[in-house]
Amino acid sequence: MIRINLLPFRADRKKESSRNQIYLVGLALLGFIGCLFWVHVYLNGKIKSLNAEIAATQKEVDRYKKIVKEVNELEEKLKVLEEKLKVISTLKGDRDSAFRLLDVMTDMAIENRMWLVSFEAKENIPVAKKGEPKKDESKEPPKITVDIRIDGIALDNKTVADFMTRMENAEDDEKKKLFANTKLITLEQDKIDQGKDREPIYLKKFQVECQKALPVPEKKEEPKKKEEPKKQ
Repeated sequence: MIRINLLPFRADRKKESSRNQIYLVGLALLGFIGCLFWVHVYLNGKIKSLNAEIAATQKEVDRYKKIVKEVNELEEKLKVLEEKLKVISTLKGDRDSAFRLLDVMTDMAIENRMWLVSFEAKENIPVAKKGEPKKDESKEPPKITVDIRIDGIALDNKTVADFMTRMENAEDDEKKKLFANTKLITLEQDKIDQGKDREPIYLKKFQVECQKALPVPEKKEEPKKKEEPKKQ
């Protein structure tokens, strides 16, 4: 009777089966690692793309911020120009304004007791400084005033006081104030020599500043609220 020993064959099959299982596990691990690597590469690409979009968006935001800042500065300049144009249009409407002011000053001078030496009128345009917070647009724009400076001489202090009182009470044809914020800047004694044989004359040298009175804004009437009918 022939005997066949199958134990080596079975042992070889077991070894081959174990080897195949190890290969399968290794392939699974390699596949899993490959998937992880692909996900890693994909996410990195996505992150880089998003970072690039964020950087581009930030550049756009910075550019628009700069544009907004320039627009705000232009708006401020336009407000000042509009206010200046209003003053210019007012002066154009009355081309003899400066001469009329001088005539008014001359008429207010107390005859034979005081004399005007110089008269100067200039516009005072307020300009916003850099770094200042933007003003509320609902508020009125800054006013452009006309500053007036008068130099003169008078016989005494009372004459200067009377002249300033006349300025404060001066009115135009429509009974509106001509000048505002009248104030005395300097008042000093001025010695005028008349020669060796004559005594010197002592006069009062003065300087007065004021502003051309701005037109009083008309009050806007608020619309009357309609009364609701009473419920019976």
